[in-house]
Amino acid sequence: MTRKEKGSTIERVLRILSFISEHEGQYDQNELAEAMDLPKPATAKLLVQLKELGILRENMLRKVIAGPEFRQMALAVLRNKVFESQRLTVLERLSAQIGETCGISVPNGIEMLYFERVQTNWPLQISLPVGSSVPLAATASGKLYLATLPDGVRRVILDNIALEVFTEHTLIDKAKLEQELTAIRELGYGRDNGEFIDGMAAVSVPIARDGLLLGFLFCHSPVVRHPLLDLETFVPLMQEAADEIMAMMLS
Repeated sequence: MTRKEKGSTIERVLRILSFISEHEGQYDQNELAEAMDLPKPATAKLLVQLKELGILRENMLRKVIAGPEFRQMALAVLRNKVFESQRLTVLERLSAQIGETCGISVPNGIEMLYFERVQTNWPLQISLPVGSSVPLAATASGKLYLATLPDGVRRVILDNIALEVFTEHTLIDKAKLEQELTAIRELGYGRDNGEFIDGMAAVSVPIARDGLLLGFLFCHSPVVRHPLLDLETFVPLMQEAADEIMAMMLS
């Protein structure tokens, strides 16, 4: 194989990974090749190799998505100390402005992962440590993530995951949950009114730009200090912080 052919293959792989990062779960193997104007046989061969390496995989609808190795690489980039310091500066300022715990969560399979957090100094607080996994269907960030997914992908997920009861407010009726996800999509932010932890309210906004999703910026509080309606008033402030974090990551 010539150097030119090697370079061409590497460039094609990088193009595919970049494309998937922006269009995850939207295309199957043939649709991906067509959308990227790539030859189908060569693309199929590359996808097989990338799936064997755990870089890419297919979901239940046979759509191409990031595999575990790709996700770990993405998280490693996010954990870079330079980026971490910049993000924590924004989170600390936001937490001080709101007076409650703020953080970032990222999708991790069929759960959400608490990636970063700045804790409030109130004596009464709800502690969910960094690295905690929380459910998709009962949290502000998880529901917002579900609301951003294509309808077919979301339906497959909801048809196959167990809707566990956490509190008396947890939505376990799939029709009602779908209604809530539709409302969240229209609002542009996620909300949790005591559905995951009794007595806790939370809101979440996407950290995204031009179709590229980094994660979700959340804020949660005991309802005795800030019920959901109060937290929702901070959404514009959170959206500004999310935009700032996204700009940092793209600079």
